Amino acid sequence: MQTIDPKYKLIGHRGVGGLRPENTYCSFQYAAELGIDWIEFDVQLTKDEQWVIMHDDTIDRTTNGHGKIGDFTWAQIEQLEAGLWYTPPYPDQPIPTLVKTLGLASQLGLSLNIEIKSPDKDPHKHARLMAEFIGKYLQESHVTVLISSFNLPCIVELGRILPDLAISYLVDFFSPETISITKANNFRSINCDVKTITENDLKIATQHNIPVMLYTINDKALAKFWLDKGIAAVFTDRADLLL
Repeated sequence: MQTIDPKYKLIGHRGVGGLRPENTYCSFQYAAELGIDWIEFDVQLTKDEQWVIMHDDTIDRTTNGHGKIGDFTWAQIEQLEAGLWYTPPYPDQPIPTLVKTLGLASQLGLSLNIEIKSPDKDPHKHARLMAEFIGKYLQESHVTVLISSFNLPCIVELGRILPDLAISYLVDFFSPETISITKANNFRSINCDVKTITENDLKIATQHNIPVMLYTINDKALAKFWLDKGIAAVFTDRADLLL
Protein backbone atom coordinates (compact mmCIF):
# COMPACT_ATOMS: atom_id res chain seq x y z
CA MET A 1 0.00 0.00 0.00
CA GLN A 2 1.28 3.46 -0.94
CA THR A 3 2.40 5.52 2.05
CA ILE A 4 2.07 9.27 2.14
CA ASP A 5 5.46 10.66 3.10
CA PRO A 6 6.15 14.02 1.46
CA LYS A 7 9.66 15.45 1.60
CA TYR A 8 9.99 17.85 4.56
CA LYS A 9 6.39 16.76 5.44
CA LEU A 10 5.22 19.62 3.21
CA ILE A 11 2.63 19.64 0.44
CA GLY A 12 2.49 22.76 -1.71
CA HIS A 13 -1.06 24.15 -1.59
CA ARG A 14 -2.33 24.96 -5.10
CA GLY A 15 1.29 24.60 -6.14
CA VAL A 16 2.89 27.34 -4.07
CA GLY A 17 -0.14 29.62 -3.97
CA GLY A 18 1.51 32.28 -1.81
CA LEU A 19 4.50 32.71 -4.12
CA ARG A 20 3.07 32.26 -7.62
CA PRO A 21 -0.44 32.47 -9.10
CA GLU A 22 -2.30 29.52 -7.61
CA ASN A 23 -3.02 26.41 -9.66
CA THR A 24 -0.80 27.34 -12.59
CA TYR A 25 2.08 25.61 -14.32
CA CYS A 26 4.54 28.22 -12.99
CA SER A 27 3.31 27.57 -9.45
CA PHE A 28 3.89 23.83 -9.86
CA GLN A 29 7.31 24.45 -11.39
CA TYR A 30 8.35 26.71 -8.52
CA ALA A 31 7.31 24.12 -5.94
CA ALA A 32 9.75 21.72 -7.53
CA GLU A 33 12.46 24.39 -7.59
CA LEU A 34 12.00 24.85 -3.83
CA GLY A 35 12.53 21.13 -3.31
CA ILE A 36 8.91 20.20 -2.55
CA ASP A 37 7.96 16.81 -3.97
CA TRP A 38 4.19 16.91 -3.33
CA ILE A 39 1.68 19.52 -4.49
CA GLU A 40 -2.07 19.86 -4.06
CA PHE A 41 -4.48 21.39 -6.54
CA ASP A 42 -8.17 21.45 -7.42
CA VAL A 43 -9.84 20.01 -10.53
CA GLN A 44 -13.18 20.72 -12.13
CA LEU A 45 -15.00 19.65 -15.28
CA THR A 46 -15.55 21.86 -18.29
CA LYS A 47 -18.76 21.80 -20.29
CA ASP A 48 -17.25 19.12 -22.55
CA GLU A 49 -16.12 17.07 -19.53
CA GLN A 50 -12.42 17.83 -19.55
CA TRP A 51 -10.55 18.05 -16.24
CA VAL A 52 -8.98 21.45 -15.69
CA ILE A 53 -7.28 22.94 -12.65
CA MET A 54 -9.26 25.65 -10.90
CA HIS A 55 -10.30 26.20 -7.28
CA ASP A 56 -13.42 28.33 -7.64
CA ASP A 57 -16.48 27.20 -9.58
CA THR A 58 -16.25 30.48 -11.48
CA ILE A 59 -13.28 31.77 -13.44
CA ASP A 60 -13.69 35.39 -12.32
CA ARG A 61 -11.18 35.62 -9.46
CA THR A 62 -8.09 34.13 -11.11
CA THR A 63 -8.56 34.66 -14.86
CA ASN A 64 -9.49 37.40 -17.30
CA GLY A 65 -12.80 35.65 -18.00
CA HIS A 66 -16.21 35.63 -16.34
CA GLY A 67 -18.70 32.90 -15.57
CA LYS A 68 -18.92 29.35 -14.31
CA ILE A 69 -16.21 26.97 -15.44
CA GLY A 70 -18.81 24.32 -16.26
CA ASP A 71 -20.37 26.63 -18.85
CA PHE A 72 -17.21 26.74 -20.97
CA THR A 73 -15.67 24.16 -23.28
CA TRP A 74 -11.96 23.44 -23.03
CA ALA A 75 -11.42 25.25 -26.35
CA GLN A 76 -12.85 28.39 -24.73
CA ILE A 77 -11.03 27.87 -21.44
CA GLU A 78 -7.63 27.57 -23.08
CA GLN A 79 -7.90 31.11 -24.45
CA LEU A 80 -7.90 32.62 -20.94
CA GLU A 81 -5.01 33.98 -18.86
CA ALA A 82 -4.66 32.57 -15.33
CA GLY A 83 -1.71 34.61 -14.04
CA LEU A 84 -2.49 38.25 -14.80
CA TRP A 85 -4.51 38.80 -11.60
CA TYR A 86 -1.48 38.08 -9.42
CA THR A 87 0.99 40.72 -8.17
CA PRO A 88 3.32 40.78 -9.99
CA PRO A 89 1.40 39.45 -12.98
CA TYR A 90 2.52 36.29 -14.74
CA PRO A 91 1.54 36.46 -18.42
CA ASP A 92 1.10 33.46 -20.69
CA GLN A 93 -0.21 31.19 -17.93
CA PRO A 94 -3.20 29.22 -19.21
CA ILE A 95 -5.61 27.34 -16.99
CA PRO A 96 -3.81 23.98 -16.68
CA THR A 97 -5.34 20.73 -17.84
CA LEU A 98 -4.96 17.68 -15.65
CA VAL A 99 -3.44 15.64 -18.45
CA LYS A 100 -0.71 18.23 -19.13
CA THR A 101 -0.08 18.60 -15.41
CA LEU A 102 0.52 14.86 -15.15
CA GLY A 103 3.17 15.21 -17.84
CA LEU A 104 4.79 18.15 -16.05
CA ALA A 105 4.71 16.31 -12.72
CA SER A 106 6.42 13.34 -14.34
CA GLN A 107 9.21 15.60 -15.61
CA LEU A 108 9.61 17.39 -12.26
CA GLY A 109 9.31 14.34 -10.00
CA LEU A 110 6.20 15.67 -8.26
CA SER A 111 3.49 13.64 -6.56
CA LEU A 112 -0.04 15.02 -6.69
CA ASN A 113 -2.92 15.45 -4.28
CA ILE A 114 -5.84 16.05 -6.64
CA GLU A 115 -8.93 17.55 -5.00
CA ILE A 116 -12.19 17.03 -6.90
CA LYS A 117 -14.22 20.23 -6.71
CA SER A 118 -17.92 20.89 -7.35
CA PRO A 119 -19.21 17.32 -7.73
CA ASP A 120 -22.34 18.01 -5.66
CA LYS A 121 -24.89 17.92 -8.49
CA ASP A 122 -23.67 14.59 -9.80
CA PRO A 123 -21.01 12.98 -7.57
CA HIS A 124 -21.22 9.60 -9.32
CA LYS A 125 -20.55 11.21 -12.70
CA HIS A 126 -17.48 12.96 -11.31
CA ALA A 127 -16.27 9.69 -9.78
CA ARG A 128 -16.79 7.84 -13.06
CA LEU A 129 -14.99 10.45 -15.14
CA MET A 130 -12.08 10.62 -12.71
CA ALA A 131 -11.81 6.82 -12.75
CA GLU A 132 -11.81 6.87 -16.56
CA PHE A 133 -9.10 9.55 -16.58
CA ILE A 134 -6.93 7.60 -14.16
CA GLY A 135 -7.35 4.42 -16.16
CA LYS A 136 -6.36 6.20 -19.36
CA TYR A 137 -3.47 8.38 -18.24
CA LEU A 138 -2.06 7.58 -14.83
CA GLN A 139 -0.05 4.43 -15.45
CA GLU A 140 1.90 5.86 -18.37
CA SER A 141 2.76 9.02 -16.40
CA HIS A 142 4.40 7.12 -13.48
CA VAL A 143 3.14 9.87 -11.16
CA THR A 144 1.93 9.07 -7.62
CA VAL A 145 -1.51 10.54 -6.98
CA LEU A 146 -3.77 10.92 -3.97
CA ILE A 147 -7.39 11.87 -4.67
CA SER A 148 -9.44 13.86 -2.16
CA SER A 149 -12.77 15.66 -1.94
CA PHE A 150 -15.17 17.12 0.59
CA ASN A 151 -17.93 15.28 -1.27
CA LEU A 152 -18.21 11.90 0.44
CA PRO A 153 -20.51 10.20 -2.12
CA CYS A 154 -18.02 11.07 -4.86
CA ILE A 155 -14.97 9.53 -3.20
CA VAL A 156 -16.93 6.53 -1.90
CA GLU A 157 -18.01 5.79 -5.47
CA LEU A 158 -14.51 6.39 -6.80
CA GLY A 159 -13.14 3.95 -4.25
CA ARG A 160 -15.75 1.40 -5.29
CA ILE A 161 -14.69 1.68 -8.93
CA LEU A 162 -10.95 1.74 -8.17
CA PRO A 163 -10.47 -0.01 -4.82
CA ASP A 164 -6.66 0.25 -4.94
CA LEU A 165 -6.66 4.00 -5.57
CA ALA A 166 -5.22 6.18 -2.78
CA ILE A 167 -8.06 8.41 -1.56
CA SER A 168 -8.12 10.90 1.31
CA TYR A 169 -11.17 12.03 3.25
CA LEU A 170 -11.18 15.84 3.19
CA VAL A 171 -13.06 17.37 6.13
CA ASP A 172 -13.68 20.77 7.68
CA PHE A 173 -13.60 19.21 11.16
CA PHE A 174 -13.60 15.84 12.89
CA SER A 175 -17.07 14.50 13.60
CA PRO A 176 -17.99 11.38 15.62
CA GLU A 177 -18.22 9.49 12.31
CA THR A 178 -14.95 10.66 10.73
CA ILE A 179 -12.87 7.68 11.85
CA SER A 180 -15.52 5.06 11.07
CA ILE A 181 -16.14 6.50 7.59
CA THR A 182 -12.41 6.56 6.88
CA LYS A 183 -11.92 2.96 7.97
CA ALA A 184 -15.04 1.63 6.24
CA ASN A 185 -13.92 3.04 2.91
CA ASN A 186 -10.20 2.33 3.26
CA PHE A 187 -9.37 6.01 2.82
CA ARG A 188 -5.63 6.57 3.03
CA SER A 189 -5.67 9.67 5.26
CA ILE A 190 -7.83 12.37 6.80
CA ASN A 191 -7.10 15.89 5.55
CA CYS A 192 -8.45 18.39 8.10
CA ASP A 193 -8.55 22.14 8.71
CA VAL A 194 -5.84 23.17 11.17
CA LYS A 195 -8.27 25.70 12.67
CA THR A 196 -10.68 23.01 13.90
CA ILE A 197 -8.59 19.94 14.75
CA THR A 198 -7.88 19.12 18.39
CA GLU A 199 -5.07 17.13 19.91
CA ASN A 200 -7.65 14.53 20.92
CA ASP A 201 -8.81 14.19 17.30
CA LEU A 202 -5.24 13.45 16.28
CA LYS A 203 -4.81 11.02 19.18
CA ILE A 204 -7.86 9.01 18.13
CA ALA A 205 -6.77 8.92 14.47
CA THR A 206 -3.30 7.79 15.52
CA GLN A 207 -4.79 5.00 17.65
CA HIS A 208 -6.49 3.76 14.49
CA ASN A 209 -3.29 4.12 12.39
CA ILE A 210 -4.86 6.77 10.17
CA PRO A 211 -2.48 9.50 8.94
CA VAL A 212 -3.71 13.08 9.36
CA MET A 213 -2.67 15.98 7.15
CA LEU A 214 -3.54 19.59 7.98
CA TYR A 215 -4.45 22.56 5.79
CA THR A 216 -3.39 25.35 5.46
CA ILE A 217 -0.31 26.24 7.57
CA ASN A 218 2.01 29.11 6.67
CA ASP A 219 3.55 29.64 10.11
CA LYS A 220 6.70 27.68 10.99
CA ALA A 221 5.96 27.43 14.71
CA LEU A 222 2.44 26.14 14.10
CA ALA A 223 3.71 23.62 11.56
CA LYS A 224 6.36 22.39 14.02
CA PHE A 225 3.77 22.07 16.80
CA TRP A 226 1.58 19.72 14.78
CA LEU A 227 4.42 17.84 13.13
CA ASP A 228 5.86 17.17 16.58
CA LYS A 229 2.45 15.81 17.59
CA GLY A 230 2.68 13.30 14.76
CA ILE A 231 0.70 14.54 11.77
CA ALA A 232 1.80 13.15 8.42
CA ALA A 233 2.11 16.45 6.52
CA VAL A 234 0.98 20.05 6.25
CA PHE A 235 -0.43 21.87 3.25
CA THR A 236 1.21 25.26 2.81
CA ASP A 237 1.10 28.28 0.51
CA ARG A 238 4.54 29.37 1.74
CA ALA A 239 6.87 26.42 1.63
CA ASP A 240 9.76 28.88 1.66
CA LEU A 241 8.85 29.88 5.24
CA LEU A 242 8.61 26.30 6.51
CA LEU A 243 11.71 24.76 4.97
